[in-house]
Amino acid sequence: MASRGGTSIKGLLNPGSKGFKELKLDLDSITDQEAAELIKNNPKIMRRPLLTDDKKLVAGFNPEEYSGLVEAG
Repeated sequence: MASRGGTSIKGLLNPGSKGFKELKLDLDSITDQEAAELIKNNPKIMRRPLLTDDKKLVAGFNPEEYSGLVEAG
């Protein structure tokens, strides 16, 4: 999923989220493997919304990038 968005798994984390702040984590010291485990156990720390057209992923609130998604159908 992360690779579709042109980012790492760690790039899917939202350090501004309440859940991330409560965990008191240092984003720079987290590996992608650790990020995947964190998302698995705390899905609310992931950037949202996640939008995809099955080719590209847009993570987080970014209306400019939404227009780049191709409508399926």
